[in-house]
Amino acid sequence: MTDIHARSNPSDIGVGRNSAVDDADYDQALALERMRMALDASLTGIWDWDLVTGEVHLDARVRALWALPEGVPGSFEIFRDALHPDDKRRTKEAVEAAFDPQRRGDYEAEYRVVGQTDGVERWIAVRGRTFFEGGRAVRIIGTARDITERKRREEHVHVLLRELVHRSKNLLAVVQAMARQTAMGSPSLEEFQHKFAARVQALSMAHDLLVSQDWRGASMPDLVRAQMAYCLDVGHGHVDERTHIAGPHVMLKPEAAQNIGLALHELAVNALTHGALTRTDGRIELCWRLSDDTFVVEWREFGGPPVTCAPGEGFGHKVIKRLVSQALDGVATIGFPPDGFAWTLAVPIGCAIAH
Repeated sequence: MTDIHARSNPSDIGVGRNSAVDDADYDQALALERMRMALDASLTGIWDWDLVTGEVHLDARVRALWALPEGVPGSFEIFRDALHPDDKRRTKEAVEAAFDPQRRGDYEAEYRVVGQTDGVERWIAVRGRTFFEGGRAVRIIGTARDITERKRREEHVHVLLRELVHRSKNLLAVVQAMARQTAMGSPSLEEFQHKFAARVQALSMAHDLLVSQDWRGASMPDLVRAQMAYCLDVGHGHVDERTHIAGPHVMLKPEAAQNIGLALHELAVNALTHGALTRTDGRIELCWRLSDDTFVVEWREFGGPPVTCAPGEGFGHKVIKRLVSQALDGVATIGFPPDGFAWTLAVPIGCAIAH
């Protein structure tokens, strides 16, 4: 690494020296070169505003930030006219504060400008220092730097935080409803604990998929595998041979993934405890498809015990019959044909599919 302090080879940083240059000139040139290197490294430009004559001097980097045409001199009017309307008031207040001799004369602001030739909106961070003579501001000099990407990241974080608050409230409401409804349908504390834990786990699996996709959505095949594996593989041999799953690879919106995942959990648990999978020759078919402007999910059970009448309306029944369809602005139908059980969910594509 080259030592920029070493005078033995000053040309390494662009500062030449010969016998005609004394030490003072050399040190000044070295200091200027260091400053230039620092400005280049931080992508920072310099501006200088003479408040007596009105002249504004801008270096190449500042001119590029404002997208000024070549040969057009800088001016306060160019600065003012380029400001985003929403930022003009607080920028004016920052300038007025910098001109106040009762303050330190520091000028600091962040605002948006629209390039004069390219029309591109950029976020700019400016810092400056005002010089006074006889209590009057005569000059302000400072720096400008493009912070557009930083502002975009900050806005993205703010959006995520707002979304997190919204989703957290929704999730707590769902868990609260699950606890209440599960308690109503559980004859004992032990059964409540078992059912409630399983339902929270199902909800958690849907959320794990969403988190892995940065909450953009979850694929229907992944959601089905997660729910079916948890509910159907444990302690039930040959389940895969009795379960037919088919459908296109589609991405569900977060709310659709959460609700459909919960419905699949309830359907699978019911099949294990009361439906087709309580018998060795029972089987399940789960299919989904896109039909015109509708996303359709179909669950069919075959070979289960005969159903003479509709079961009581517990939490699982409410989920598959009303809650999921209401949450997704869709329609759910339940049937009890002689050979088993049928459930169909039809949801508008705009409410279910992530684009």
